[in-house]
Amino acid sequence: MNRKLIENETDEDKALTTENACQFLSISRQTLYKLVKSKKIPGRKVGDNYRFLRSDLIRYFKND
Repeated sequence: MNRKLIENETDEDKALTTENACQFLSISRQTLYKLVKSKKIPGRKVGDNYRFLRSDLIRYFKND
């Protein structure tokens, strides 16, 4: 990834791992996967793992 893109990335644009997303929302991994399956939180597959944009998690948190 381009170093300038990383430096210009805002906190809301950061991609979080499943573990980080669970900690951010204070929910279990199972609950997070249920929210992804029900399309309440968009998750992006990267290989075998999911990544979540912080902005998507904030949007879910505000609307929940």
